Amino acid sequence: MNAVDMDPASIAPTELHRILGGRPLSGDRASFCVWSPTSDRVDVHLVGSKRTVPLAKTDGGYHACVIDGVKAGDGYFYRFDGGPDRPDPASRYQPNGVHQASVVVCDSFDWTDKEWRIPPREDWVIYELHVGAFTGAGTFVSAIDRLDELVQLGVNVIELMPVADSAGRWNWGYDGVCLFAPNRNYGSPDDFRRLVDAAHMKGLAVVLDVVYNHLGPEGNYLGESGPYLSAKHHTVWGSAPNFDDPVHGEQLRRFFIANVIYWFDEFHLDGLRVDAIHCMTDTSDRHIVRDMSDAVAEWSSQTGRAGVLIAESNVHDDQMLVPTADGGCGFDAQWSDDFLHSLFAVVRPGEQLSSRSYEPGMDLDQVLRMGYVYAGTLVDQRGRRPLGDRVDTSGLIYNIQNHDFIGNHPLGQRLHQLTSLETQAAAATLLMLSPGIPMIFMGEEFACEQPFGFFVDFGDEATRQAVVEGRKREYPQHDWSGGASPIDAAAFFQSKIGPAAAGTATMRQWYQTLIATRRDWCGRGLISGDNVEIQTNVDAGLFLMRYRYQGNVGTVAVRLSDERSKSDKIEFEWEGKLILDSREESGVNENELLRNHAKVFWT
Repeated sequence: MNAVDMDPASIAPTELHRILGGRPLSGDRASFCVWSPTSDRVDVHLVGSKRTVPLAKTDGGYHACVIDGVKAGDGYFYRFDGGPDRPDPASRYQPNGVHQASVVVCDSFDWTDKEWRIPPREDWVIYELHVGAFTGAGTFVSAIDRLDELVQLGVNVIELMPVADSAGRWNWGYDGVCLFAPNRNYGSPDDFRRLVDAAHMKGLAVVLDVVYNHLGPEGNYLGESGPYLSAKHHTVWGSAPNFDDPVHGEQLRRFFIANVIYWFDEFHLDGLRVDAIHCMTDTSDRHIVRDMSDAVAEWSSQTGRAGVLIAESNVHDDQMLVPTADGGCGFDAQWSDDFLHSLFAVVRPGEQLSSRSYEPGMDLDQVLRMGYVYAGTLVDQRGRRPLGDRVDTSGLIYNIQNHDFIGNHPLGQRLHQLTSLETQAAAATLLMLSPGIPMIFMGEEFACEQPFGFFVDFGDEATRQAVVEGRKREYPQHDWSGGASPIDAAAFFQSKIGPAAAGTATMRQWYQTLIATRRDWCGRGLISGDNVEIQTNVDAGLFLMRYRYQGNVGTVAVRLSDERSKSDKIEFEWEGKLILDSREESGVNENELLRNHAKVFWT
């Protein structure tokens, strides 16, 4: 398939990714296609042969041609209306950085995962990781060597922080500017495919974090290529895409939808986690996320492979998981930060790692009973809502730590470092046996002592300093005088989690046991919002979940409190046989809980 034989402006959104960019053809030829409606002329500068070849302008603002004497691995730039060399907006690989030449990439790969399918949502246990910090080498290939650890732990979905290429040697991933190019610091596109293929062979689904609300501040040449960026919308992190432009919006939306399908189709990813979806500003009659959802559904129907969409919304959006045919967004799951922050408010009252405030005890009680604290949709006011009916929590992703929670702390400290190992073990019990979807952050399972700080490696000094000052403005409640600066190399290198053996073995064993218990209970149909009864004593810090289904009863009793709490132990009513005790050496009676203590019973 090439852009000369096809009409890029009218090709189906699920096929557009196949002709965008520099694509090798048989017989040492390559097809080139770029969307640049405001350019009268676009030339391809072939770096190796030093040739410059004009592209033919086609309908919809596309420019395309087929060039002889070009093969996979050859470098090229585009020149828009005689301007300077610029990378391809749909570049598949930037081996020398985001300012340098794009490379023609072949998408053929010897996949071995033909029979693989993602597990059903009710079985997910997610593990979030940063490729660069997950291993010492920080590459796609080296990550393969740690997959067995994750299998042994019991997780079955890995969620990768963004890999779209960005400026510098390291980055969290949210400053991507080459949306189709896997980060060169992690390896080649085929290296990424090797990781996904290996994960599937070990029973692990792979979800990728993608960023469609803004582009990074360095190496962002999209604005020179065409009307990719909005003149009226902006985010605190950078330029916003031009989704609702009255003239060019339709084709721009197709470009981003092509990127969505590209990751599923050419990398066999199982899902995408769409970052800060509430910041994807679109005033069109139909929001872009609905078009993305419909395109994924169409692709899934065509291929027989499920494509999962996960939303990161800063508050609960009750339209997010509603099918698009019923007026919703059609996503499969959404992050729910209320669980994390309401729990943290109990164990660290007065300390805030979010822009929203949470009431100690009362808000965690509400999350357990109702599923959320804050709510809103993509188009209306977002804030606290009067209590209504309990929402279906089966599509809500809960966690007690994630990249934001740790990385937005001035010292990049983890939960057990801010509280205690006992607190983390108790909190993990509530997480793993809740009727939501549990997610853990890399290293959490062995109480990693390494911090996870925010890090960037921009070359422009003004941009570097803007990052430092921007962090202070975004989180003014913190004292930023300590810890590594985000522009210091130490911020990245000290964030590498190291081997599990360097952590706490008992914590890892506890997580393994909790995940195994969750699997057992889910297999029995027990863990469901329809089966759970919530009992709490907010003053005592007691949070109890009791599941009843087909004669089985599972009781989860968790006590959480500030370490300064005066009450050493409390009594509670239980039912069944004690099967798990997070502090089994404590010597207290079965009906007693110490501070930050969890017990699980079975009948």
